[in-house]
Amino acid sequence: MFSFSHQNTPIKFRDLISFSPNDVDIFVPDVRRAIGAEIAILSTCNRTEFYFYGDPNLAWGGVKDFVSGTKQIDASQIPTPRGELGRDAARHLFRVASSMESVALGEDQILVQVKDVHRQILGHTSKSPVLDRLYQFAIRTGKRVRTETSLCEGAVSISSASVTLAKRIFGSFEKLEIALVGAGETCESAAEHFKANHANRFVVVNRGEERGNALAEKYQGTYRPLNELLNSCRTADVMVFATGATEHLLKAKDLKPIMKQRGYRPLFLIDISNPRNIDPEIAKVSGVYLYNIDDLQEVIRDNLTSRQAEIPKAEIIIESMLDEWEAWLRTIRVRPTIANLAQFFETLRKQELASLENKISESEMDLLEQFSKKLTKKMLHNPIQYLRDSVEENSLKPGDVELVSRLFDLQKYDSHE
Repeated sequence: MFSFSHQNTPIKFRDLISFSPNDVDIFVPDVRRAIGAEIAILSTCNRTEFYFYGDPNLAWGGVKDFVSGTKQIDASQIPTPRGELGRDAARHLFRVASSMESVALGEDQILVQVKDVHRQILGHTSKSPVLDRLYQFAIRTGKRVRTETSLCEGAVSISSASVTLAKRIFGSFEKLEIALVGAGETCESAAEHFKANHANRFVVVNRGEERGNALAEKYQGTYRPLNELLNSCRTADVMVFATGATEHLLKAKDLKPIMKQRGYRPLFLIDISNPRNIDPEIAKVSGVYLYNIDDLQEVIRDNLTSRQAEIPKAEIIIESMLDEWEAWLRTIRVRPTIANLAQFFETLRKQELASLENKISESEMDLLEQFSKKLTKKMLHNPIQYLRDSVEENSLKPGDVELVSRLFDLQKYDSHE
């Protein structure tokens, strides 16, 4: 695992290496062909992480040029990520899914995003059976932490932190216009929190009319297409940006004359997009208050105390799930042998039945078919169970697999695992 997150990478670099679904579709096949490894990419507003299963000696240097090529940036601009291997890499993903690595400890959105990555894995043409299972374990871990601990109860999300910060400046939202730039879950969550704090004037600015209209109607607001963004800047008091755009939607040179027209009436901008949608230079424009994800951390930290006692409980769950994961991972060692053993017995069974064709009646053949299947299943049970139990318990002897293979001459059978 290679990770760029709010913990080790400044936001300006996280912007550079943020991966859209289209970037993932370009990156995964190219790198898979080059290094022959399974690949998954988790990219959110706080992190971009690369997960690989394959060569244990894979280093960031073997991936960096592909990242720079996909993002069309100079490789020297990319900082060094945090790297983890084996159990530590799986532990990191399980912690991420459990919201223990989030800016807002206990927030729920990250588990949805981990599920999205799992769907991407399943949708790729090249199958990734190990990472498929790893993400299944991560999702199970995230769900267990949420149901078996109180870690996520009362958690402050990025959206709610944005509202808290805005309230410090304006005090009340009753007479303010709230503009939501984007119509996804983040903006909807922000709208819900603003409404709970008595906001009642909403404008939704979105590229897609159908989704934008739906969100606007939900909060009795007004929809505007994205090309009317600057008009919204003229009337809004608070603007929340959370879109999938890869460029700055709002630039300093465009906002300066608008602020003059407004008489420099305060404009509160919250950019929780990845990469950022607002030109950072806008913070220098008179009357503008610009905040990004990193700026919200102080608000979020104030809400941590009540949930910190739940962290040890969550860590116990994570370690337990890691044990299960590693037990499953070890079964990969014996799967080809089990498959070949089953094929060996199935081939013998069919050969013996074929030798009786036209020698017995059809009803007798049916009885033998049923009998031979049951007999084969019983003969396979003990050796297969031994192999599975041994790897799960980590007690498999070095020569066991080879001995089974030699006893039954399994080398001539190809596993379809």
